[in-house]
Amino acid sequence: MKNLFILLTLALFTSLASAAESLNKVCPISGNPANPAITSNYSKTVAVCCDRCKSQFNSNPKGYLNNILTANGVQCPLSKKKVDPSKTVTYARQVAFADAASKATFDAAPDKHIKEVRQ
Repeated sequence: MKNLFILLTLALFTSLASAAESLNKVCPISGNPANPAITSNYSKTVAVCCDRCKSQFNSNPKGYLNNILTANGVQCPLSKKKVDPSKTVTYARQVAFADAASKATFDAAPDKHIKEVRQ
């Protein structure tokens, strides 16, 4: 049973990685070219109200980033209806940086800087 859980978890992460946005080429902190060897993983999970909002978010996660960042845990960040704690969505992406100092700045306040990530 434990092996099945591990296999399912790996399959989920593999599918998420393939659907994820490509690594950014410009550092969101310094504006210099990003080094693909210096990265951080960003992830934010919030509750939504229903499967429709969940599907809507999953079809275009980046399009709803502002909604996710301002979510209050009471209202659905998409419809503004009451959230259902059993229905969640996650915005996740890997971010590259020009140098270790830029990575440290991002890691100290990722919600503040995630909107600066461009391709």
